[in-house]
Amino acid sequence: MKVQIAKVGEETIGGYKHIVCSDNYINFMEVSDNECTEIVASEVLDLFDIDKVKDCLVAMVGKLRLGGTMSVGGTDIRLFSRLVMNNMISEEEASQIIKKSNSMPQSSLVTEVLASLGLNIVTVNLSGIHFEVVARRG
Repeated sequence: MKVQIAKVGEETIGGYKHIVCSDNYINFMEVSDNECTEIVASEVLDLFDIDKVKDCLVAMVGKLRLGGTMSVGGTDIRLFSRLVMNNMISEEEASQIIKKSNSMPQSSLVTEVLASLGLNIVTVNLSGIHFEVVARRG
């Protein structure tokens, strides 16, 4: 099964089961453990408080089957701060980004957690203020 975890109103990918993510919650009721061959969760980590990011990742990894891949991302606080400090993001734009985010975990936190759960990190992409980590189980 291929799963896309998305924010409300986010564009969906054809051929994937869509799961809506809201503040600090992903409804995995219809997905069994070890069922997913692929999980796509771009920009989802921003919806979780920083102390709940690890729990979110653990829940996703639990749904991933051996050999499955996951792509997870969010806003990296270091990249965001750098652009704000260099006046590449206005105060207004920065305020809107902060208003929509419960946290901005560093990509390094995500890679550390996924590696500790036994996933192999395939790629880490940084673009603007966003990051995406692709990892494979097993």
